[in-house]
Amino acid sequence: SQLEFLITNTAFEASLPKHLQRTKDIFIFGCTVGLRYQDLMRLKQQHIQFTDAGVNIILHTQKTGTEVTIPLPDYAVAIFNKYRRKGGNYVLPRLSSTNLNLQLKELIKKAGWNYNLPKIKQRQGEPIEIKNNNGKVFKFYEHITVHTMRRTAITSLLLLGVDENSV
Repeated sequence: SQLEFLITNTAFEASLPKHLQRTKDIFIFGCTVGLRYQDLMRLKQQHIQFTDAGVNIILHTQKTGTEVTIPLPDYAVAIFNKYRRKGGNYVLPRLSSTNLNLQLKELIKKAGWNYNLPKIKQRQGEPIEIKNNNGKVFKFYEHITVHTMRRTAITSLLLLGVDENSV
């Protein structure tokens, strides 16, 4: 429901400054395709294939060298078209993972998802709550990183009934 909100809520998007609109687009695209951050940032126009059946990403992933074919829904194609530039090589605006992480936290906080969400780690089999830099319980938005895109895509595919081995 949170991803759907980011995809469909035009009033929220209009309320964002340009840099957070860009961050939102990158996040939505990443949550849809499920690529690792490095592969997402190196996506080039040549990796996008237009066919009668639809639009796909075809890419050899950097870490595993595996070729993947990812069908793009209409909203992801719209994001692709939004950033498509003549003479530009890359599909999405390029941001460092550090800047994207900072902007994602700001975006999610602006969306109002600032409820407490404790961070728990296991130490010697015992659950220990980790506090943030201010010594307080972590907020939801503080957990969001570039890797959240990949985890969200995986969760979405599993909820849609895609076979676990395929995912």
